[in-house]
Amino acid sequence: MAPERAAIIARKRAMLEQFITDLRTYESLTMGERRREHYAIERLLQLLCEASADIGLQLLRAKGYRLAGSYQEVFAALRDEVDLPDELAADLMDACGMRNVLTHLYDTIDLDRVAAAVDSAIALYPRFTAWCREVGGIDD
Repeated sequence: MAPERAAIIARKRAMLEQFITDLRTYESLTMGERRREHYAIERLLQLLCEASADIGLQLLRAKGYRLAGSYQEVFAALRDEVDLPDELAADLMDACGMRNVLTHLYDTIDLDRVAAAVDSAIALYPRFTAWCREVGGIDD
């Protein structure tokens, strides 16, 4: 992998790990407390999706595969071209679907769904980071 691409991935990985750490501060809150903190949680969910998709784009570029036009397409392309496991790809696509609702205000935001997303995001994004390490996209 080109050194500049590896550096971009390393920066994105560090950001992703920081966002996971930041989201963990909300893990011990009750659902009501999480609902009250929804703006911060929403932003972290957005950033987690974006950083993961950016890493995915860099992996696709490094391996010479087609580039995706949306965040969901990034994970579909990783599934189809780089063997991202189906379940992980589906979970990442779902998370980015929520990101789109949060970012573009397509609909009323369900604060219970946002509050519940803390736990699933904390479980999801480290799985993606681990997969990236397995395919050689993130070096320590």
